[in-house]
Amino acid sequence: MLAQVLFSGLALGSIYGLVALGFAVVFKATDVFNFAQGMFVVCGAFFAVTAINLLNLPFPIAILFIILAAATLGVVIHILLIQPLAGRPMLSVIMLTIALSIALRAVVEILFGSQGRNLTTPLPTGIFLVGDVRISQLHLTAALVSWACMAAFGAFFRYTSIGLLMRATADGHEAAVVSGVNVNVMNRLAWAIGSILAAVGGVFLGQLQLASTDIESIGLLALPAVVIGGMQSIPGAIIGGLLVGLIEQLSATYISPKSSDIMIYGLLLVILMVRPWGLFGQRELGRV
Repeated sequence: MLAQVLFSGLALGSIYGLVALGFAVVFKATDVFNFAQGMFVVCGAFFAVTAINLLNLPFPIAILFIILAAATLGVVIHILLIQPLAGRPMLSVIMLTIALSIALRAVVEILFGSQGRNLTTPLPTGIFLVGDVRISQLHLTAALVSWACMAAFGAFFRYTSIGLLMRATADGHEAAVVSGVNVNVMNRLAWAIGSILAAVGGVFLGQLQLASTDIESIGLLALPAVVIGGMQSIPGAIIGGLLVGLIEQLSATYISPKSSDIMIYGLLLVILMVRPWGLFGQRELGRV
């Protein structure tokens, strides 16, 4: 039983880590705490519904459609909403992302209805046994794809010139501007990446459950994940996602299905009181 629960927790935690990674990329690059990240997950699920169920695109073309649609969503939101608020108080930007989340939910429900949609992809959905553990092929595929995406973006940030420019922008906007970096382009790229990562998570969550606005709450588990791991730490966001997935499954199995939120947000409160910069974040010191 424990091995089964641990596998399920790590599989779901990998999806949470993927969404949290997108959240951390946006925050690290633009200092925006994006409360609409959960709706980006929902949009990813419905991009998949549109491409696969409605347009009947071949799966590889559907994947390309989802990536391009998600990237476009992130870039448009940055140009129209985020960039005009540059330099404004953080509370204004936070309220904007909350309003954006509500507006995206309304748009999705207007276009697709409030009922969930079944999402079927060519991804394997069978089950095989490893000892006494039942391994869901879809959960395993979700975990492997999530880790592949995280590794790919990690290599992108570390080994490519554009990734280096994004890291430089995240470390200091003023210094990046003086060095000739187009900060707005880097910020739009960060929003595109964050939206793509959330959309990939939404594709898997839409198939594991239903493509509906209800999976926004699941996508929002990326928020405690990224705070627990460390707002400024990309590896911390991934590890935070794994921790949230494990805590959710362990508490639901051994305590009560209703106890998951208590355990997750209870840990979040403890982290905020004891180590507010997160498990893997860096403490910021300032002179007074």
